[in-house]
Amino acid sequence: MATARISAPALRADWLQHEIAVIGLARSGRAVATLLARSGNKVYASDVGRTPQLETTASELAREGVDVGLGAHDVGRVAQSSLVVVSPGVPPDAPVLEAAQKAGVDIVSEVEIALRFLPNLKYVAITGTNGKTTTTALAAHLLQSLGARAVAAGNIGTPLSDVALQPTPPPWVALEISSYQLHFTASIHPNVGVLTNLSPNHLDRYRSVEEYYGDKKLLFRNADSASHWVTNGDDPAVQELAAGAAGVHVHFSTARMADAYHDRATDKLVVLGSPLIARSELQLIGAHNVANALCASLAVMLADPGYRGAES
Repeated sequence: MATARISAPALRADWLQHEIAVIGLARSGRAVATLLARSGNKVYASDVGRTPQLETTASELAREGVDVGLGAHDVGRVAQSSLVVVSPGVPPDAPVLEAAQKAGVDIVSEVEIALRFLPNLKYVAITGTNGKTTTTALAAHLLQSLGARAVAAGNIGTPLSDVALQPTPPPWVALEISSYQLHFTASIHPNVGVLTNLSPNHLDRYRSVEEYYGDKKLLFRNADSASHWVTNGDDPAVQELAAGAAGVHVHFSTARMADAYHDRATDKLVVLGSPLIARSELQLIGAHNVANALCASLAVMLADPGYRGAES
């Protein structure tokens, strides 16, 4: 068993009474199972698959003291747990989750657990149908360029739990968060929240477009007067979804003047009233990447209190 331990996070007391079940052992499941085990919790982790990669993961987790099951979930055991942590690849209507819900067990995402291990984290949360990975990578790069110790994490590839496992986690994260993750992340409360765009997607998992959009709307679930939101001014569905959320709203556009926009007269990207970069200097092809750059720049500027006097 690994000897490195970390202090207990602000998890609810009732979540710690019994075993914690982790469902799905891809990257996020592996990371959160390790995180929970190293904080002294009894952890059962399972996956319906049984591949060489999962076998390796199981061996690694066993060394952390995690009890791992491959090939199936022990539904009865999960239903008796204190808490279920679900990977984004597991649909909400999976039988193992339905059994947990019927038993009254709380279900949360890996991101929810990681955020509780990172109580002082500052983060820009980025979601949307398209462009969120590029926007997240750009936001992390811009934060680093401003001198912040920052990383990109979440759905972009590095689980947020891996960030929490670091001896000295960075103070800033550009967090890509999917609709699947938002569904079970009740405490989401970013310094800046970003909605890049919306279009029908994942209808193999969602029963309707409205249900899919409903999970995206959960980005705003804890909005308050101190919240800052960056949304696509060219997307009516985005504007409708974000309407009414408390906080400061700013918009980016590739078609018209906005808080961040492509000024075609000068062929420059303008953010919060000041030219940022010539379009020719942005080495990304396509109008969608102009939108991504505008979006990321606006989000990072809002994350820096020094820019907030320019908000509209």
